[in-house]
Amino acid sequence: MSCPGTRPHPIQTPRLITLHERLFESAETRPDAIALIAGDDVWTYARLARYVRRLAQGLIAQGMNPGDRVALHLTNKPETVIAYYACMLAGVIAVPLNTRLTRAELEPQLQRLQVSLYLGQSDLYGAIAGVDDSILAANRRFLVDGSSQDTGAKAWSDLIEHQEDEVRLAPVRVDEPALLLSTSGTTGESKFVTHTQRTVCAITQACQAVASRPYDVALIATPMMHGAGLVTVLATLAANGICVLLDRFDPAAALDLIERHRCTLLIWLPFMYAVAIATQIAQPRNVTSLGTCLVAGDTTPQSLQEEFLRVFGVRMRNVLAMSESVGTFTYGFDIGPVCRAVDMNRVRLVDAEGNTVRRGEAGELLLRGPNMFVGYWHGPGHIDDARKDGWWATGDVLRQDEAGDFWYVARKKNLIIRGGSNISPVEVEDALLVHRGVREAAIVGVPDAVLGQRVIGFVELTEAGTQVDDVLLDLSTRVASYKMPERLIVVDRLPRNSLGKVDRARLKAIGEHLDSRRAT
Repeated sequence: MSCPGTRPHPIQTPRLITLHERLFESAETRPDAIALIAGDDVWTYARLARYVRRLAQGLIAQGMNPGDRVALHLTNKPETVIAYYACMLAGVIAVPLNTRLTRAELEPQLQRLQVSLYLGQSDLYGAIAGVDDSILAANRRFLVDGSSQDTGAKAWSDLIEHQEDEVRLAPVRVDEPALLLSTSGTTGESKFVTHTQRTVCAITQACQAVASRPYDVALIATPMMHGAGLVTVLATLAANGICVLLDRFDPAAALDLIERHRCTLLIWLPFMYAVAIATQIAQPRNVTSLGTCLVAGDTTPQSLQEEFLRVFGVRMRNVLAMSESVGTFTYGFDIGPVCRAVDMNRVRLVDAEGNTVRRGEAGELLLRGPNMFVGYWHGPGHIDDARKDGWWATGDVLRQDEAGDFWYVARKKNLIIRGGSNISPVEVEDALLVHRGVREAAIVGVPDAVLGQRVIGFVELTEAGTQVDDVLLDLSTRVASYKMPERLIVVDRLPRNSLGKVDRARLKAIGEHLDSRRAT
């Protein structure tokens, strides 16, 4: 017989406080505090929470059930923020659509997603208007800036105008899919990265430790259809901060907003920082309020980091993140593609056989943790976990130095192996950018029957008079001979994919085509 005083008690797992619950709590405790600024339109936390509740009810009134997909096709507007939170509250899955894609690119995605409702805006709807009703029902298309008489799309007001402010909905299932983020598609057909409300909460909490601080004023210039823009908004609002929304990125407008609203936080893509530097030099603004400036989406050349520090007086930091996992790393203190792990137990670098590599050696990055995605979405009830023994292989190659910092080397598929020697494109690109005549650079490998791969370079020049031979001579003093490009091709603009990253697959195809022409 057991003693009553020693009977085991069941372990109580704390209930997850969802992001929409945090928003409602802020609306109750700080109703008049500013949450969003969009031009002259100021949204308090109370107003934002009220519209989130109305839209959630509107979605349910349209027949949306838990697990249904709602396509979001919007720029950085208050309605975009409302839509994300309303989807969480209603228990439906938010699916942001890349605003740069054409109908030919969006239609296959919509067909795979089997979306039940579309929220968009007039100037983007042209890419959707012709989509067949069998893929997207005509009576389930809504525009935030009014109806479309020509196409039959309904107005956003039809969803919210008859809804109440304080109705409480049934609790949502926090471990079911809540968000599908499309990858950039550089590996072929886009994948849909699946997050639950639990993983999104973990990401937000991690980002609060890495980037956002209580009462930050974040300038949201990265599209909210992109993971970086969305996470910045969610983390800032969870910390009771203010989001200043820039509908579409324009460097002059962005700098004006930093000066006007004393913004403290930026999480931008590399090209955004590059054009902001040039704009600030041409017409300086007061940007002394900036405190945290992080780079998302791609690595940043060392020369760009140094120039930003010189012009803005604050460091621009690299932080490694991807749609599948955000918040595993924080920024490093050195200049360059360096970051630090928040928790070393969630990070491994391994060789081709899966063995942990030694310090200083390059290895593929494996990740685990509560901020990880749950898999790739293939259809209702069909999610590919993509993890092995709890670890996800990122496809990124890094090395860890003796101090414990992690240095980015390359995407595994972009790593160049020439005559048995590994070459990091990032290293050679950074060395090219030291030359004052080079604005941007990209390095790719093309097949070679003898060496396996050869190195081809592409550059944008700052001055028409810059000689390629001079650039190569300067590069030869900075990298080993086996890393030198065998050809350096001058282009007006480096091609980019739909997320603004350099399209290396296209550059590789160009390099191979030019090689085949030279061979003949």
